This record gives sequence, structure tokens and C-alpha cells, in this order.
Amino acid sequence: MIARSFVSVSPSAFLSAFISTLSSLSSLTSPLAALPPLAAALSIALLTSTAASAAEPPGDATAATEAWRTKRAADLVKPDGWLTVAGLSFLQPGVNTIGTDPASDIVLPANAAPATVGRLTLEQGRVWLDLASGVQAKANDQAVTGRTELRLANSAERRPADRIAVGRVIFHLHHSGDRVAVRLRDPESPLLKHFAGLRWFPIDPAWRITGRFVPYDAPRTVTVQNVLGDTEDSISPGEVEFTANGQTLRLVAFKAGERLSFVFRDATAGVDTYRIRFLSADAPDANGQVTLDFNRAYNPPCAYNPYTTCPLPPPQNRLKIAIAAGEKNYVAQHSDTSAATPEGTKRAGR
Repeated sequence: MIARSFVSVSPSAFLSAFISTLSSLSSLTSPLAALPPLAAALSIALLTSTAASAAEPPGDATAATEAWRTKRAADLVKPDGWLTVAGLSFLQPGVNTIGTDPASDIVLPANAAPATVGRLTLEQGRVWLDLASGVQAKANDQAVTGRTELRLANSAERRPADRIAVGRVIFHLHHSGDRVAVRLRDPESPLLKHFAGLRWFPIDPAWRITGRFVPYDAPRTVTVQNVLGDTEDSISPGEVEFTANGQTLRLVAFKAGERLSFVFRDATAGVDTYRIRFLSADAPDANGQVTLDFNRAYNPPCAYNPYTTCPLPPPQNRLKIAIAAGEKNYVAQHSDTSAATPEGTKRAGR
């Protein structure tokens, strides 16, 4: 997951981890075994969280969920967590300058790197890096010498995007729809320094619901729009039907490794919760049953970080009932003008 911003949200630290998570199923008994993985955009957002975990016996569910919540908060503040994502900038065709100089096309955080790092050139879908004279940088931990092509992540090859380290920051290329962006990671991000912690509804066993997996005759391609208006095609194996508040409902499911992932919204959105939430569940059991534990519904990275891009819920997953469970809306400790007006958006094109 998600799951697009100025930096390499490292596999669970970002791209690398998410790619390793997209391993195919070895069991032929699962209804999901023969399906391809999610499209990269949706997978990144969903799989870079702490959502994936083994199912616990019902008696252990409350304690396990408390531990899961603690780990989720700890993961966010790690050096490779979502809070170090510090910028998002879309490349224009041709030459794009990059550095801490405010006149650069891609502006890096002050004092984080040289004033002029160099140029990124976008030509026919390929991107090349030319460093300025005297600038030292590393690409995938190897010194950059001469003109270097930067590659996007390739989920089919299980290869993360090339990562450039210069000064204290790291950046890599990232796709949002058909646009190419640069993501930046800064270990001194103000969002990380001033992180206010997570807020949750009390754990309520009533929101741990057993649903029924309803597979499609064949996997369907679902076009998902993200918060920037770009679209990605993702694969859905089917839906999960469940009952809540006396209503029978269905959520479109996406395949995420050996698990199912959901992007949804409910009637608490905009009041107690963020406008998008994610949920992860184990694959259906032999009887087609799926446990939906909404106590583990969690926010996407864009709930905390304006430099990330997240998928919007498919229309069917915009529920009219209130699900007072899981993670609440994030409340920052203070107003951070750098977060409110991300530098990279000046060339976002929307």
C-alpha cells in the first residue's frame, strides 16, 4: 500500500518490502491462489502498513489487537516509516533541476543536500540523472559516476525503484497513474519530529465479524482513483458479504499476497475518522469464511502525510453505516506550514 510521495517509503519501508510481500500463494486450495497481485499503486498503499498478521484464536483477539496497534504506531516512526516521506514532485518532459535552491524544479529540504544536486531528464518515459559538478551521490548504495538511468519499481520482476542518496535524503521515481513523480525521504522530516500519535476507538468484539467470500466468475479489473485524481487498475478476486447493524453489506476485496485488502469509508468519515480507511484480512478458509476485524481498520499514509498518495474507496465500499471501530482521524500537535503546502506540489500539474 497502501501506497505516492516524494520519497521511497521503504518497503514497509516502502517499495522493497511491498514487493517481497507480493509473493504468490503456494496453496492450491485457496480461492485466491491463481490470481495475480494487486496493481502496484494500490498494493504499495495497503502493504506498507502493519496490517498483515496471522489470525489469532478469538480468546486472544483483544490482546493481539492491542499489540498490533502498538506495533503500527512504532512502525510509523521508524527511519523508513511513512513519516519520513518529505516531498512529492511530478516530472515534466525534458530537464528538471533538483536541489535545495528554491529556484529548483524539485526543491529539497533546506540544508539537506547541495543547493544544486543536478538534473533529472524525462525522455520518452525514461529518466536520467546528471549530477552537478562535485556532487557525490549513491544509487542503490553504489557511487554514481556519469549519467545514470533511474528505473521505476517493477512488481513483475520484484524489483524496487532505484534509490538515490545525496546529503541526508533519499529519492526515487514513482508512478501515479501515467505520471512520473519523484519521492523524497528525509530522516529529519518535521512530520516525524512532531508526530502526535494514533487515536483508536475502544476494542469492541462486536466489530470482529465473520463474512462470506463471494468470488467473481473471473477476477475483475477495478479502476481505482487516488487522492490526486490519477487512476490505477487493480485486480479484485471477489467481494466479502457481511452483516452489520442489521444490514447485509458487501466490500470489494483486493488480493494482497496471501491476504485480502479493502479500501473503504463509512458514516464516521469526516467526523471521527479519516475519509479513507484500510482493512486487511486472512484469505477465505475452506468454507469461504472471512474474518473482518474492524478494530484493526487503519488510516492510509495520506491521513498523516500530504506527500503521499492513496487510493480512494471504490463506490461500493463507501458504506452508509457508521463503523465506530479501528483508527480515528489523526490530530496533529501543531500547524506545520511545510506540511500544509508541500513544496513538490508546485509542479504536480493538478
